Amino acid sequence: MSLRAIYPVGNVFKKVSAALKSLVDQVPMVFQPDKFSIEALSPDKVSMIIFELPSSTFEEYNITEEIRVIADRDEFIKSLKRATKRDKVIFEYNAGSREMIIRVVNVKSNIEREYLVPLTEVGFEKIGELDIELEVTASLPTSELISIIKDAAVVGDEITLTYSSEKNSIKVSAHSELAEYTTVLKQFQPLSYLEASIGSAIVKYSVDHLKALTKILDLADECTIAFGPDKPLRISLEVAGGGKITVWIAPRG
Repeated sequence: MSLRAIYPVGNVFKKVSAALKSLVDQVPMVFQPDKFSIEALSPDKVSMIIFELPSSTFEEYNITEEIRVIADRDEFIKSLKRATKRDKVIFEYNAGSREMIIRVVNVKSNIEREYLVPLTEVGFEKIGELDIELEVTASLPTSELISIIKDAAVVGDEITLTYSSEKNSIKVSAHSELAEYTTVLKQFQPLSYLEASIGSAIVKYSVDHLKALTKILDLADECTIAFGPDKPLRISLEVAGGGKITVWIAPRG
């Protein structure tokens, strides 16, 4: 059982790994014949991130069979911290090893940095996507969502989403004893899509878990959010070349 995979755009992994630092304490990686994925659950079980890249997005993708490993989070992040758009990321692993080799190679200067990332476990059960019907779905520019999260974070530690079919909008609010933040999202202001199968919905989420996502949101121009009464928030975005990032955040009581 062996692995060699080369991904051509280093900053994709850099931004994903930076987000993982605030969300999880381990990095479970799965190399399958048709795709690579990271499925990580936060220690408090509040958030989950699923990062997928089709094997076709890699310059080279050679595996003899499916490989599942859990990498040390801090060393994984360290190996990708300096990766840029001009860098390739190379993953290498051989059966029985307790380390994965990660190389970051600058395509212009050919300068190569090699890291030995410890593996805390080899072989584990995948989490998989959540099979939950979410009644409200909307799409908007990621830059708008980043601004909303940052503005809400200045005010309080939780964010409230309120959907109203009567107003055909989603109100986003946050408050503390000293301040309050409110913005209303409507079709084309700035939503590019809004659909719901329910008359109204209100739900709260942790701002801290949302803040961790701002590092990866700018990997795409647009993202989709979905939620429902007392249900998780799902944020999904497409990565150039066919990759996909999906984040789930549990609601606050």
